[in-house]
Amino acid sequence: IDKMVKDAEANAAEDKKRREAVDAKNHADGLVHSTEKALAEHGSKIPETDRRAIEDAVSDLKEALKGDDAEAIKAKTN
Repeated sequence: IDKMVKDAEANAAEDKKRREAVDAKNHADGLVHSTEKALAEHGSKIPETDRRAIEDAVSDLKEALKGDDAEAIKAKTN
């Protein structure tokens, strides 16, 4: 039992890092989906330059989602 507790404690930091990456990905996936949906519904009402900037930001976020770097994903969602 002591060995299991020590292993759990040793892996706590890595587990936290993985959890943060998963949470960041889930949040980013939601943002991508809702943004694409809003653009599909209301894109014609948005000025072209703004729409392209939004599309570029979504594209950058999708690219970040291909990796596991929680900080890079968080940076693209701000």
